Amino acid sequence: MTLANMRFRTINIIICGLSALAGLVLLVVLAFITRNVSELETDWHEYQQARADKPRLESQLTKSMGFGGMIHDFKNLVLRHDEALIPEIQNEIGAARSALFRYQSLGISQQEEVALHGLNETLDRYDAMVLKVRQLMATDESVREIDRQVVVDDYLAVSGLDTLRSVAIRESRDNANPLEDGMGKARLVANLRRDMGYGEMIHHFKNYVLRGDAIYGQQAAQDIQSLRETLAAYREMGMNVAEQRAIRDIASVIQAYSERLLTISHLHDEQPGMSASELDARVKVDDAPAIEGLAVLDHQSDQRVAATSAAVGKTLKLLATLAPIVNGLALIMIAVLIGLSMWLFARYVLKPIRRLTQTMNTLANDDVSVVIDSTQHTNEVGQMARALQKFKYNIIESNNYKKRITQLAMHDSLTGLPNRQHFYERSEQWLADVNEEGGQMACLMLDIDKFKPINDTYGHAAGDVALKVIAERLNQVVRKDDFVARLGGDEFVVLVHNADIQANLGRHGELAQLAQRIIDSLGKPFLYEDHKLEVGCSIGIAIAPQHGNQREALTHNADMALYAAKNEGRNCAIQFSRHDELGQIVASSSKRAASSTAVKR
Repeated sequence: MTLANMRFRTINIIICGLSALAGLVLLVVLAFITRNVSELETDWHEYQQARADKPRLESQLTKSMGFGGMIHDFKNLVLRHDEALIPEIQNEIGAARSALFRYQSLGISQQEEVALHGLNETLDRYDAMVLKVRQLMATDESVREIDRQVVVDDYLAVSGLDTLRSVAIRESRDNANPLEDGMGKARLVANLRRDMGYGEMIHHFKNYVLRGDAIYGQQAAQDIQSLRETLAAYREMGMNVAEQRAIRDIASVIQAYSERLLTISHLHDEQPGMSASELDARVKVDDAPAIEGLAVLDHQSDQRVAATSAAVGKTLKLLATLAPIVNGLALIMIAVLIGLSMWLFARYVLKPIRRLTQTMNTLANDDVSVVIDSTQHTNEVGQMARALQKFKYNIIESNNYKKRITQLAMHDSLTGLPNRQHFYERSEQWLADVNEEGGQMACLMLDIDKFKPINDTYGHAAGDVALKVIAERLNQVVRKDDFVARLGGDEFVVLVHNADIQANLGRHGELAQLAQRIIDSLGKPFLYEDHKLEVGCSIGIAIAPQHGNQREALTHNADMALYAAKNEGRNCAIQFSRHDELGQIVASSSKRAASSTAVKR
């Protein structure tokens, strides 16, 4: 089989295969790039989470003020009167102030500014209370009395930490981040410190020991439950040996605090007069494993940041080296495959079809002198060529009979309007008047929009009713001397013969007003049985003699304008212009005008 005899099905299969191959090449390239970019994105997000300034400073602040920090040592100072804790508390307050100062130097919102102010005020209060505790320790005041005298309102600091925590989480979260909700290990460690420290577990636990109020015990129990959930989330992310040991130590300390809560409750019931110092001695927990575990987790986080930074650099280098090469090769292959497909399609499909189309157009003009080739081919092109050969013979035979056929009736039997033959005669008559006596004639070609769905949905009877309504409305809106005809199907034409028509051109002239009346009238709904039906129309306008002084040229240009009107979105009238292919919009439906008032040139 030669290429010229290939069937369209075979050509289509070859083109589809080449297109699929090009798509596969592109898919492989995209998969390679996507995989590396996804890995890079994952590493980058975790790197950002660990290195973002605000989350890092919020974590440092939580560490300085919370578990193993200021509030922890301050409560122990009140309970145990250990003066060695005083310099540690002051150092922790200084570290917290330093973190606040660095946070203040970043770009902050008004909400963050309020939070920082509240934290600074609370740190000042605790700094003052440390000195007051030292003074009261020299007296015989009870632990609970000292606690009562040095009590600090923690509301501003707790709400401030909550605000900074929300900002840190918001900056770490990214919906495109493969880490769910942006919650990486660095954020989980910060959450552990927060839930164990200031305003949370250790704070509530120590207040429970100092003040004996059961509400503190309940709050501490809730904090412990939240901590266990955070530990479970950390475990789900995978751990190395050091992390496993650190999490185990932290969990054991949390479990110890949970057990001590029950002990405190029992001691309050059994020995209600027990002093806070005695109670603290009975429920004392060794915090060192948890503090050391948190430090280990911080260290692991730093190591991950270093490894992530190296991974990001390695991935970027790989992409920078390979991506241009891979992309270049892929583009070359795709271009070759697409070019081959286009050549094959153009050579063995478009070219034969174009030649046959020209033959059909020639035959359609009753020129039977054309020679039809390709009849010897065995594919679809050959089948079409042989069909055209038969069509040519039929035309020759039909032309012999045409001379003996009487002229068709001059009016359409359905609408009562003049038919196509009548239109031909009238247009040629008026054009002859224009050519001989001057003046002008306008040809308005109409195509009914949304007519086919009426036929398809409600049947040809509904279509006949629609055509009658259209004919009636056209007769109502045109002037007395205008000519209206139905060319066939849903095609109508209006001829306007007016020596002064040139003065009526443009969007506000009489011709434009006529087109507007036609559009508005045909656009109104009508009833068929119980159904409310609606059509519209597109209008192409050509004017003789400037747009053609022969019927064929004039109607062709009117059809060109009609085609432009359909492309413009229908329900509008476009006047043909020799200066461009689209012409000028001179009328449009009210619905269309509401969406666009631009005049197209």
